[in-house]
Amino acid sequence: MFTVISIGYVLGQTFLLKFMDSSSRAIKARSTLIASLHRAVTIVQYLLVGNVILIIIQIFLFSAYSIISLIFVTYISNFFTAALLAIFALRFVSWYSNKKQSLGILLYALAFLILAVSEVISGLGSAYLLSQKDQLITPTSMVQFVNFPEGSFFNIFFSFYYYIDYSSFLLTLLASALLLYHYSKKTNTPKIILIIALPILGYTTTILDALNIYDTDTNPDLFSFYIFQTLISISTGVLFGFSFWIVSKKLPESSIKTFLKITAYGFILLYFSNSVSVNQTPYPPYGVNALSLLSLSSYFVLFGLYSSALSLSQDLTLRQQLRNMAKNDSNLLSSIGTAQMETEVKRAVGELKDVADEHEKELAEKTGIETPIAENEVEDYLKQVIEEVSKARKK
Repeated sequence: MFTVISIGYVLGQTFLLKFMDSSSRAIKARSTLIASLHRAVTIVQYLLVGNVILIIIQIFLFSAYSIISLIFVTYISNFFTAALLAIFALRFVSWYSNKKQSLGILLYALAFLILAVSEVISGLGSAYLLSQKDQLITPTSMVQFVNFPEGSFFNIFFSFYYYIDYSSFLLTLLASALLLYHYSKKTNTPKIILIIALPILGYTTTILDALNIYDTDTNPDLFSFYIFQTLISISTGVLFGFSFWIVSKKLPESSIKTFLKITAYGFILLYFSNSVSVNQTPYPPYGVNALSLLSLSSYFVLFGLYSSALSLSQDLTLRQQLRNMAKNDSNLLSSIGTAQMETEVKRAVGELKDVADEHEKELAEKTGIETPIAENEVEDYLKQVIEEVSKARKK
């Protein structure tokens, strides 16, 4: 069974890497950072595939596997993921300080930095616990769920991890709500608010032990709570991903539609892989495949959010340019309230659409991200400007 799951992991990872490669080709051609990170993620993922293959060989030849393989996947997955999070966080901070266009950008940056710290803590703690295990794990090795005494170093250590992990979750949720708000206006789906809010209730239950609300003193209780945490974490990722997917489904075919889908898939994979632990050292180590996807799923989320936010920034820039041009169109403004207004609106829409297309091409050349504005959107936006001007005149 472990071999079958591992084959599925390898095939799935290969498909995901190819999908990401084709989806990010335009951005990689214009961004050295994205191109470098994509190469790094690919190298790391194939190293992790090699580690899984090595475990399979050990099990077939010796009916045992080395604990070093688990320490390796723990260090690589957690620390490389932390590095990715920190790099994108710093990019978002720099972006926000230069443009100051969206509070969501700053919230994502804070969430990524906090999550990077939590990944380092998780990696260090898990690696230490694994180092205390037997060097060779066999079918007769005991599977033990560790429960640390109240007030002990590791009890405080992992409680702190849960707290900062939860804070990064809340910041990510709030930033995602702000990002999706812009696009959800086009979808007419108020249920997005409910879908985004539901994960708060579910994810809060995962820190019941850290808050001393649920006691896990006995091993059976700890096992049950571990299963409960895993299921809740996965369902949270599914809800997160569904909120991005349902918005992308209602959008016309465009790069932003693809980026939102990438983010959706990434969140589902991230919460699945991040909920798995190999600290119990089972034989065979089923969780090693899921943990090996942590870096790739993080890259999916980070790339999707980065590209979506960049696309939104370009969209806002184009709309601000349209707004300024409409307000400076003397013929259009003078026709407000007259019989000629409809004719002037049609003329202005055509002119503004041509200018918007030209600016959109320039931005696409710089970033590799297309943000086309449909003619009906230009007309709707123009009518909003006319309505604002009309109201101002009446005051």
